[in-house]
Amino acid sequence: MRSDEIFTIPNVLSFLRIFFVVPIYYFLSINQNMTAVWFVLIALLSDWLDGFIARRTNRITTLGKVLDPLADKINTAGGFIALALYQGFPLWMAAIIVLRDLAIIIGSVIIYKRKAIVSASNAPGKITVFIIALFGLSYIFRIEPIQTPLLILVLVMIVYSVIKYFLRLMFVEVL
Repeated sequence: MRSDEIFTIPNVLSFLRIFFVVPIYYFLSINQNMTAVWFVLIALLSDWLDGFIARRTNRITTLGKVLDPLADKINTAGGFIALALYQGFPLWMAAIIVLRDLAIIIGSVIIYKRKAIVSASNAPGKITVFIIALFGLSYIFRIEPIQTPLLILVLVMIVYSVIKYFLRLMFVEVL
């Protein structure tokens, strides 16, 4: 891979986004939740911006297709581990969220090795991530009345999205 395919603006934004896990984790650990939320918002903005720039400038690279979701998963893992350790988020739920992301990464690697296809996220996966984010925010902002309903919804969506990803993995030939 040439350096001009590695050091594109979208890829650099994804690399930088990986490092946002440090301040997000730190600020959650010292109960500076609003500062942590600002870093999450900057990470989300950089996520949107790297995709926008990549599409607009036709700089979509194989590395970017891997790096972008990996950066998201690293930030998600760090954020939910911090929430579990310092904000009362259920540790078992953080483990499920992190294990789901690890399973998706492993499945994507298997698909890539099988078919040389970089697997994109699917609609149920994106909806699941959105609901997981709402669930995390309910702990950051301490909105207790919605935590149990969101917990149930997250569990249902995780099961559903994992089934969809599993079917993609098993039947990648039809993609």
